[in-house]
Amino acid sequence: MSISYSPCGHELTLELLAQKSELVLMQALERVISDVFKESYAFYFSKSLSEKEVPKSIFVSHRDFCVVVGPVDAVVDKLQQRQDDKHLIQYHGDSVIPLYHQAQLVGFLYIEGQVNLTIATLIKHLLTVFAHQMATLHFARIDPLSELLNRQTFDEKVMEITNGDGFTVCRDDSEDRKWYLAMADIDHFKQVNDNFGHVIGDEVILLVAQKIKANFRAEDYVFRYGGEEFAVLFQSHNDDSAVVALERLRSTIASSRFPQVEHVSVSLGFTEVVDTLQVSEQVHKADLALYHSKENGRNQVTNYLALGLAESQYACAEIELF
Repeated sequence: MSISYSPCGHELTLELLAQKSELVLMQALERVISDVFKESYAFYFSKSLSEKEVPKSIFVSHRDFCVVVGPVDAVVDKLQQRQDDKHLIQYHGDSVIPLYHQAQLVGFLYIEGQVNLTIATLIKHLLTVFAHQMATLHFARIDPLSELLNRQTFDEKVMEITNGDGFTVCRDDSEDRKWYLAMADIDHFKQVNDNFGHVIGDEVILLVAQKIKANFRAEDYVFRYGGEEFAVLFQSHNDDSAVVALERLRSTIASSRFPQVEHVSVSLGFTEVVDTLQVSEQVHKADLALYHSKENGRNQVTNYLALGLAESQYACAEIELF
């Protein structure tokens, strides 16, 4: 194995700890890995920091190496069979450095060929620092009531997606999915607060938030956008499958029982995320669809495209949720 330089582990640790956004932190780790290894490599990570999410490819030395790594599930199974937290594991003649966070396997670095144990130990340490810093950044972005991502994180995630950073590197082109933005609002929420008080209202927000999060994959993003309004960034193959996912959520909430309130419903509007629009424009389209759901009986899902708005109408449309 060839190494381009032998950096101080302390300096590299400080470099990772200095990063204040998840995307920049991942880019910093990629720089470190590319400087250390001349062999082919691929890094897989669960952004939810949970082993319930299968690690996704974050960066790779070259895309052809995805084929060499093979099925991620097979690598994960091999790592989970190990009872110890080893720095380096051999797999089909290659090297794998596992990444654990709070005793859960949340990722791994796959390197072609054999890796020196000293270097593997350094990289293992840096991966651990990376995971801890990711956790710190992640939990700083959590809304304390709903336990969802907060409003301040929303713009950053939309911009990442429109810049092409929302997809995994090693993916089958035939299975490409699109990103969608959905806005959801609890119907008649003011009546909940007026009739049952803000304590019950807060509990309704928390329970609805939990149901929204449970409805989507760990790699999707769910936000408390403000008050009783939520935003979801999720992947789907097409508009029809996006409607299915959102209808499933709407139906789940409508059929659930809530303390004292008994039943609540949500109205939803959604649009495909496209890279030619600003964040505010993406939100405006989803909000127009949400407003249509509110105006036409609530407790329903509306696709922005179904509104049939010309661009001039879209630009002039005013929204007032109630």
